[in-house]
Amino acid sequence: MTSPPSLTTDQILSYLAVEPADRRDCVALLQGSPGPGAVVVLAALNERLGTASGEPPRPEVTETDWIEGFLRFTPELVQWHAELGIPDGVTRATLADVGRNLDINRRVHGRFGLDTFRWLTHHYAGSIFQLGRLQYLIHQGQDSPPEAVAGTDGIPGAAAGEWLLGIHIPESGGLAPLAVQASLEQARPFFARYFPERPVRIADCASWLLDPYIPTHLDADSNIVRFARRFTPYCRPIDTPTDAVYFTFRTRNMTDLAGLPRRTALQRMVLERIDDGGCWQLAYGHLPLP
Repeated sequence: MTSPPSLTTDQILSYLAVEPADRRDCVALLQGSPGPGAVVVLAALNERLGTASGEPPRPEVTETDWIEGFLRFTPELVQWHAELGIPDGVTRATLADVGRNLDINRRVHGRFGLDTFRWLTHHYAGSIFQLGRLQYLIHQGQDSPPEAVAGTDGIPGAAAGEWLLGIHIPESGGLAPLAVQASLEQARPFFARYFPERPVRIADCASWLLDPYIPTHLDADSNIVRFARRFTPYCRPIDTPTDAVYFTFRTRNMTDLAGLPRRTALQRMVLERIDDGGCWQLAYGHLPLP
């Protein structure tokens, strides 16, 4: 790799789509030399870049050290994308997840921070890309699903160790069918072009949006139901009591649900299931890539 470009602070924050409320804190972290914790993070990110390793690094550093490390490593990651020929628009769309998660953290906790830093290590490993509406995390399949659902069958027709694309849904709009389809149609050609050594033909998804409860309680023509219908389930769902509340309302507080809004059909459905004593579930599905 050639030396990374010398991006200005404004250019770094632009690539990461940092919102105004978080800019001052980010600028402060970029002043002077890296702190000791950030140095550890930078070394971990440099070692993992391009490896498609499934397990994120776990150095003993703080959340703030991770933020500083991500900020300071951005020029190197941008250069790595560019050397592969990845369009700058894809790079920006992918890295915008950093600013998005800083903003979510402020909404959830009322402060500057990044409690999802482990998720963002995938972006800095070059393992995940946003193509249109959806994000795709390249990973290798297993003989069976995760331990939480061990004993059930894996994805039919997928070999152990086969490269798969994990579909993730960033908080950046709805799930209009045309937007979802356009994104899916980009995925296989993108990875075939830039990562030919990791051929993909199947995508998988683990999400509360695939919970089999939803199609029976939302309109059949809703975008969420139409999205879920694209997937074939491949193992039993597992209980995840907080996921639906967190992703719908961006709160981890399960003790004051009565105070949450019930303006939309989705909000009402999420809360009414809990009111009735039910539990939201994480469900697993797969689909062939077009």
